[in-house]
Amino acid sequence: MFERLKTVTDPELGVNIVDLGLVYKVNLNENGKVNLDMTLTARGCPISNVIKYEVEEALKGVPGVNGVTVNFVWEPEWNTSMIKPDALKKLKSG
Repeated sequence: MFERLKTVTDPELGVNIVDLGLVYKVNLNENGKVNLDMTLTARGCPISNVIKYEVEEALKGVPGVNGVTVNFVWEPEWNTSMIKPDALKKLKSG
């Protein structure tokens, strides 16, 4: 599932949500329902609905998935130390 989530990119930063460290937890239950906890780079993110939609669509394409619930959580608060090293290099190189 994480490979599918890597297709969802934060449009402002140009890096996928997994490498940014925005995805906290993904659970798939026996009925094929995914429950995903993630955060955003800022609480007032104006494109939160777009990112939520893209996450839902990406995971709906996974065999066996019958539904997706995206929960935005704010603890722990996201910070740049959560970005994977390769993604951080990409951001710094512009």
